[in-house]
Amino acid sequence: MIFSDLLIIGTAVMLLLSILVIVLVIFQQKQVIQHKLAIRDKDLQLQKERLMAILQGQEQERKRIAEDLHDEVGAQLSVLKLNLNQLQPLLKTENKELEQLKETKDFTDTIIQHLRFISQSLHPQALENLGLSKALDSFCNLMNKNKQVKISFKDEGNPHHVDIEKALNIYRVVQELINNILKHAQATQIEITYQCNANALQINVVDNGNGLLVASLEKPGPRTGSLGLRNIESRLNVIGGTISYSAGIGGGTNAEIRVENYQSAEE
Repeated sequence: MIFSDLLIIGTAVMLLLSILVIVLVIFQQKQVIQHKLAIRDKDLQLQKERLMAILQGQEQERKRIAEDLHDEVGAQLSVLKLNLNQLQPLLKTENKELEQLKETKDFTDTIIQHLRFISQSLHPQALENLGLSKALDSFCNLMNKNKQVKISFKDEGNPHHVDIEKALNIYRVVQELINNILKHAQATQIEITYQCNANALQINVVDNGNGLLVASLEKPGPRTGSLGLRNIESRLNVIGGTISYSAGIGGGTNAEIRVENYQSAEE
């Protein structure tokens, strides 16, 4: 009896020790996994912070260039136009001097218009002064002056203010989408719909183009073939936004941008 009791006790102790070892192994593995997840999350956060710093640096440089164009080059062109106007009474009509002057003035006006478009593209001043919706509307009006494509903008309600950093990234995303449409979609019309509520901001960019972009845009994974599409995904990743693509009605492409928690901190 004593031997059998010792055998039972020994077996029980070994079983308990085995269970304890298993529990310790599982606990250690869990700690290792949690540590790896923490490192991964930290790496992702660092990557996000680096990307945000890069984007902020790019925007600061764009703002500087836009201000230089507006303040220096724009002012000089305005003086040139004023001087051309002052020359008009001094020229003779029979030598076609007035006609040449008019052509020069028209060319100067064209340069000024292009300069304003470039300056607006580099740094949308309306974004800081009037907000995202008005800035997008202003951008569409500028694009329509080029007459490459007809862009319509519709605001279906904008009761909330968008955080300025998120607004700038969203503006760049829409800008990049339109550039891709002009380059690849062969579209003649683009419709932008802007709507937001307390939960989310949503912008739809719909074109009537060939729709050939949809298949490539819907592919998962990194965009190795297009720097523009990588920029779109990078900017949305920074602000916690998403974008999805689908075929539009009757052809073309529908891009849907959605951003939650888009409001500024004071709201």
